[in-house]
Amino acid sequence: MSDTRTIMDLAEGTEEDRHYEGALNAVLHMDKRDYPSYVGGLKVASGHDYQVCSPVDSSIIFGTFQEPEDGLTDRAVKVALDAFETWSKTPADDRVAILDKALESVTRQRYRLTALLTICAGMTRDEAFDEVDRLIEVMDEACQDVSDGIKGKPQGVWAILTEYNSPLAAPIGYAVAAIAAGNTVVEIPSKLIPVPVYVLYDILVQAGLPDGVFNIIADNHDGSTNSLANNPDIAGIAAAGSGDRLENLMFMQADEDLRFINELKGMNPIVVYRPGSMKDAAKKIVRSAFAYAGQRVDSCSKVIVTENEQDRLLDALLAEIGDISVGDPAEADTDMGPIVGADKFNEFERLLNANSDYLVYGGKRVSDPVTEAGYYVTPAVLMGVTEEDDICCMDSSLPILAIQVVEDMDAAVDAVNGTEYGLCAGIITKEDSAADQFIREVNADEIFVNDPSIVIGPACKAKVECFLD
Repeated sequence: MSDTRTIMDLAEGTEEDRHYEGALNAVLHMDKRDYPSYVGGLKVASGHDYQVCSPVDSSIIFGTFQEPEDGLTDRAVKVALDAFETWSKTPADDRVAILDKALESVTRQRYRLTALLTICAGMTRDEAFDEVDRLIEVMDEACQDVSDGIKGKPQGVWAILTEYNSPLAAPIGYAVAAIAAGNTVVEIPSKLIPVPVYVLYDILVQAGLPDGVFNIIADNHDGSTNSLANNPDIAGIAAAGSGDRLENLMFMQADEDLRFINELKGMNPIVVYRPGSMKDAAKKIVRSAFAYAGQRVDSCSKVIVTENEQDRLLDALLAEIGDISVGDPAEADTDMGPIVGADKFNEFERLLNANSDYLVYGGKRVSDPVTEAGYYVTPAVLMGVTEEDDICCMDSSLPILAIQVVEDMDAAVDAVNGTEYGLCAGIITKEDSAADQFIREVNADEIFVNDPSIVIGPACKAKVECFLD
């Protein structure tokens, strides 16, 4: 993709396609602006900046972001704490009126936000529409809950820490739910895809959100995360995504009264055991593993299958994966866009080089005149990796699917429980007894049966009730 897409594209396709293409052209030609941190409604610059480019085409630069200076997170928490004194006492109807106005703006700008996600994150148009529509759903639910008189008291200042896995629905969904409840927010979005959060910040401010209620700090080196998370004046942390920055929060020294909402990505494993149709099982696994290039918080990175069925499953998977179209995510027939950035692409290559003996499909860079300036790869399938290997038990948030072979259903359950499963785990089977055993014995927070893992959905825990005492 380049920013020379022509208006002639608009003459083709459905009305929704034309709206999307028009928005895409507008986003490609948007001003490349400087993005400071926002604390108490004020722009905060440090003079140390970094650029953010598109994973679709690294020549597309969105703008320049300011590295935070030492002490900025403490300053932001203080400002948010001061704003909490007023905002928490603001009548619920007044809070809802502001958020309703913002929701109306988000709904009007649905195509623009979808196009923005395609170019910022490399989401296909369907994936980007799903992300925007999920945010609309979360905002609408938050307004409805408060309007219905949900019970509880706001808690104070919430830290919202998110990554590229859900670049809009999670960071803004959590922020809106917290704000609707009467809390204030300090947010550190993904350094790779911060632009959507800034766009929504503008929408919320234009809707009338008071200064200090929503504060944003961009950080290319992630140093602000621990500083914010360990601030004694925050009431809670909502963390969504993947990577060391968020996973390290699990080991921090925290006050026992600190609230913590954890939506960290894991492997979200799927067991295949005597399915009704192996072809249908393969379709669900491929959708689970390679939607948004395997980077969703609910993406599956591991499949567990018995020895008796491994060959049939592999044949069905390879047939299904062979039909995946990797390319420009703005094109309607593209199934998978790029990996989110250069560092993640390098990690993809490193992991596959370290596990080359087990690679049975894919793992190649896709390079043609459309994709050569981005981070496009064919999805990779590994088989024969031992359960002790990290790639079989620790998630990478990449389009890599590891297949683990076990003896029987009991061993499959043990393999799931020995995995960094994250949000969920699932089973595809026609056997009611196997499904019952899975539901009874697997320890995952969310269980799904005969579905793809993405039924769990992004920002699934962004509820007003989570932010109330």
